[in-house]
Amino acid sequence: MTAVVVFADSALRRLLGWIMAVPVIFWAVICIDFLGFSIGTVGWYGVQLLNAPWRAWPFIPDCPLAALYGMLVFYRIRSGKTPNWLTVVAALSCIKYGIWTVIFWGTKWAATGEYLPIEVGLVFVHLAMAGQGVLLLPSLKTLSIATRMGAIGWLAVSVVVDYGYGHHPALAFPITPVQAGTWAAVLTALLAVLIFVVYTPNSLSATTARSDGRS
Repeated sequence: MTAVVVFADSALRRLLGWIMAVPVIFWAVICIDFLGFSIGTVGWYGVQLLNAPWRAWPFIPDCPLAALYGMLVFYRIRSGKTPNWLTVVAALSCIKYGIWTVIFWGTKWAATGEYLPIEVGLVFVHLAMAGQGVLLLPSLKTLSIATRMGAIGWLAVSVVVDYGYGHHPALAFPITPVQAGTWAAVLTALLAVLIFVVYTPNSLSATTARSDGRS
């Protein structure tokens, strides 16, 4: 398992480095993230935000905020800044809400058999967002356990605010708040396993050290 993680880490680092080195690709990602944040916040969550208490705002536009986090972290990386708490929040948010959205629309399609073009487009966009989060995983290597715990805690609080206090996104038939909340909670738990058990500094450094010893 450790060898697989190290191989994936190396591949992700190379791909992220290539994106950062090609201006047209990098700025395309930045522009898409910005559009996702702007259109999603105003068009998808605008009315909901106006009707919600301001204290809940940081937890309501989940996907648009994930896109914003991803945009900021990509820019930080290209500017040579070291990873910080925002890096892990961006990585986990992009992965969680990207996958959640795919599950959401996939469930709706399976139940209704209706595939609207905008829904198909949203699935592709959110798959790309999840991929952006995966690309950021190698940047978490130097971050402390406390920083990782803070990010998981943030995602957990979001589940409570969304599904405990009714601030979840609009749900399509036949999806219920219980279903949607379960997906969000399970994805949060799986991401905790990913960064605390599978993708850890020790799992990466141990194999790297063995490889260096054989060379």
